[in-house]
Amino acid sequence: MIAKKIITQEMKLVDFPEEVDEQNGIKLYGEISWENQLAVLSHYLHNNSNSDDYDYKREVTSAIREFLERKKENKNEEITEEYVTKVAEDPIAYDLFADFFNVPFPNPKEPRFTFIDLFAGMGGFRLAMQAQGGKCVFSSEWNKYAQKTYLANFGEMPFGDITKDVTKSYIPKEFDVLCAGFPCQPFSIAGVSKKKSLGRETGFRDKTQGTLFFDVADIISRHRPKAFFLENVKNLMSHDKGNTFKVIKGTLEELRYSLHYLVMDGQTYVPQHRERIMIVGFNRDIFCNEKYLVA
Repeated sequence: MIAKKIITQEMKLVDFPEEVDEQNGIKLYGEISWENQLAVLSHYLHNNSNSDDYDYKREVTSAIREFLERKKENKNEEITEEYVTKVAEDPIAYDLFADFFNVPFPNPKEPRFTFIDLFAGMGGFRLAMQAQGGKCVFSSEWNKYAQKTYLANFGEMPFGDITKDVTKSYIPKEFDVLCAGFPCQPFSIAGVSKKKSLGRETGFRDKTQGTLFFDVADIISRHRPKAFFLENVKNLMSHDKGNTFKVIKGTLEELRYSLHYLVMDGQTYVPQHRERIMIVGFNRDIFCNEKYLVA
């Protein structure tokens, strides 16, 4: 009854308040920006409705309060902390955010495993993993347009820059598989040629994207998933006379993961000649004597 009194219509994602500089008419993005609030809320709804994390629930409560304040029928009516807390505990029961779940590619109802989706793009990795029964419990993508497409596809706004500790802090402690198509420009033939022509460094010496692999390795080291699935360009293996891949391979093996890799051509599956290296690793502390054939 209270919900009907305060809210005039069902809340949708488009109603979520953006942080705007009204004087200059521009949107502001930062640690508490619209994208980050929406990422916190959408991940909470999909994965952590029973979470005991106080700070996480406090952020969710804050975001929901903003919704309620903007959508209430009587602008002078007070929305109590008790009401906001009840809504945060079970938003679906109050008919909120239904379109988070009315999406083309929802998580499987009975998942077989969990995974995280780093450098998620528009969700190619996620589609493949969901088709195998996987449930995504965390996603990250820095590009604003890719974020919005991902949101439309899966009802989940990816978190932003994965190099920041505040972003990494939202990764669940435990999950089964890490997926990452970490940026390939520093290793690709086109990227190397372009940067050499500009007199710039490439590979791990690239100070912007080349080092992002180490953020992936850092997350693997902290969370120790059962397995990881990485993707990059074919040139990764030959870059810098093979030294780049040697560092990647050595880093992952030092983390006690067995490594299996293969260059595959996408023309087998799509009408495009697109060669990529697929790197799969298994946690040796769990899979002690495994024998996997990549073919």
